[in-house]
Amino acid sequence: MSGINFKALKNNIIYVIKENQIKIGYTANPVGLNYPLDSLNRLLGTNCDADEMKNIINTFSDFVSDELGEIKSEQNGDKFYITVPSEGVAYIHENIEDSEFLKEFIDLFRGLEPPGIEEIFRVFKKYGDTARCVKVSDNEFNYVVYFTDGEPDEFIYCIDIDDDHVTYHRFTHDDFNALGFGEYLK
Repeated sequence: MSGINFKALKNNIIYVIKENQIKIGYTANPVGLNYPLDSLNRLLGTNCDADEMKNIINTFSDFVSDELGEIKSEQNGDKFYITVPSEGVAYIHENIEDSEFLKEFIDLFRGLEPPGIEEIFRVFKKYGDTARCVKVSDNEFNYVVYFTDGEPDEFIYCIDIDDDHVTYHRFTHDDFNALGFGEYLK
């Protein structure tokens, strides 16, 4: 199993759990995350079918067990539900610092009034000169906002602004490109 990028999957799991802890606070409960097979293959740098991926996730569980505990996974077709046990969630809470950028970004969505794209982009610009905001047409979201160098955050944020409601979705670069949206990263 050499050449498999277990670190990328570990970091992704940590980032998603940290985002959740920033949004709703820390709880000592296990956390389950859904991953399509294609996303796992992109993260791990593999090209496996679902049966092979089950074995890889078992090996991944051994790789992260000292920090995240025994990762469990359930498969449903080409989707995997990965569960990080409470000890792993506690490890993340106690040992991984919150991203100041992500905290400030999420705080924008806590107010009574939804943020506008100007406010959102201002937070990005505060944390990096490589911040970019691209207006999107003919899509389910209105804007793509990201840092071209991946610092301090490597995700692509798709922002949907609809009258009095604003939502966002975060994607890895590879997943964003696989969805056919790579043209917006120029």
